[in-house]
Amino acid sequence: MNIPISKIKHPINSKKSEQKHDNVSDTKAKKILNLTSKICFSVLLLTELLVCGTLIYLSVLPLKYLAIILVVAVIIVATLGFFTFKKSFGKVAKSICIACDAILSAAFIIVFFYLSYTMGFMSSIFASGYQIEEYQLVVKKDSVFNSIEDLNHHTVATYDDNSDNYKKALEQISEKITLTATDAGSVLNAVTIFLDDTVDSLLIKSSLIGAVSDINPQFSTEDIRVIDTITFKTKIDSTENTNINVTKDSFNIFISGIDTYGEISTVSRSDVNMIVTINPRAHTILLTSIPRDFYVQLHGTTGLRDKLTHAGLYGINMSIGTLEDLFGIKINYYVRVNFDSTISLINAIDGIDITPDVTFSRYINGAYCYYEEGVVNHLDGLCALRYARERKAYGLGDLHRIQNQQEVIMAIINKLTGSKILLAKYTDILSSMSGTLETNIPSSQIYKLINEQLDSMPSWKIERISVTGEHIDAPTYTFPDQNLFVFEPDMDSVTKATEKINEVMSRN
Repeated sequence: MNIPISKIKHPINSKKSEQKHDNVSDTKAKKILNLTSKICFSVLLLTELLVCGTLIYLSVLPLKYLAIILVVAVIIVATLGFFTFKKSFGKVAKSICIACDAILSAAFIIVFFYLSYTMGFMSSIFASGYQIEEYQLVVKKDSVFNSIEDLNHHTVATYDDNSDNYKKALEQISEKITLTATDAGSVLNAVTIFLDDTVDSLLIKSSLIGAVSDINPQFSTEDIRVIDTITFKTKIDSTENTNINVTKDSFNIFISGIDTYGEISTVSRSDVNMIVTINPRAHTILLTSIPRDFYVQLHGTTGLRDKLTHAGLYGINMSIGTLEDLFGIKINYYVRVNFDSTISLINAIDGIDITPDVTFSRYINGAYCYYEEGVVNHLDGLCALRYARERKAYGLGDLHRIQNQQEVIMAIINKLTGSKILLAKYTDILSSMSGTLETNIPSSQIYKLINEQLDSMPSWKIERISVTGEHIDAPTYTFPDQNLFVFEPDMDSVTKATEKINEVMSRN
């Protein structure tokens, strides 16, 4: 068979064709590799700029560390940029360059995530400048009334709350249904006629329910059902201090632990009352604890004194003003926490270790907590909260509870500073406190403190003091028609505490 010469593949021509194809493939692969390296370098440059720009903006790192980071960043960019845009480098060099870009970009993305998460957390805890007051229309738990409509043309017990919001709450309910109101004068009288079925329902400020329950155990959240809730968001006066330099000036922080769960801005009793005095020059922290039942004159009031815990019912500024009057000092900032924040934080750091000096057991939210005297007890969030609130197991009552609260705070500090858990659980810790902690300390001031700590790494001395007194029964400003268990201040202990606060603040 004759094959046309034109159809015969000559070996030489075939090799040339293959070489040409290989050259085209190599050129295409090289272009793809070059493009990939440039894209990876661009991503690296962007993430690096984001991280460095954020660090400069926050000023959270001391200058010596920030300078090192910026110099290293410039060297990295220059080196990888040289490899990226140098055309004479081969595939291996380009591939190594791409791998380095990818690894470093991932690292910068992680760092930027943590920085962004931190900034978001700082924004979330800064005080909104508002407080939330809730008023609840309640009926007995076994009542036939299941909705607000069922109460139409029935009766409600009211009282003199001395606030416009209470009147507005009653007006809002009256716009929905028709109720016949019986003004009982005081909240305790209103609760009494509600419990004896003189009226069908009760309109009460929700923050008072716990306090009333302490006085009259027949009235508690377990015995009532909420039919309607009216919420008011009230602006509070700013207490921000713009003239404080937290790295040089001594300052006082009021720690308020409110006896509630949920929304941190909700007005409630302040069960934990502590003044934290910080002297950044002497690197000293003083914890001054005040019993919740301390019998004090509420700021701006006359006549009957009241329990310090009841000051929280009138807002954070009332608590601050009352303590400033008592000790004759200036409180610069506040931190407000609730039950949720305590439980969540301690759970986030895998519990704390406490050594009780009394053996006892308690239930909290269905959980059984056992505390053994003289040995290390590892407590989760719920049991740590119950330990901090315990007073009945001790002869000293509220004074011993203060000691427990200080022990819990110290255990948290030791856990955070004495192990790697802060780094390992960083996002969990911040998440646990978000929405359950509130402060008016500007984030810029907090960053300054962190900067100063990282710069010199000083060791801080923590001192503790408490004020004392004597238990008596007396009427209060909030409940004038009932003698309550209060703590008559020992003014010598108050004077000593004031002197100690001033002495710590003046140290150099």
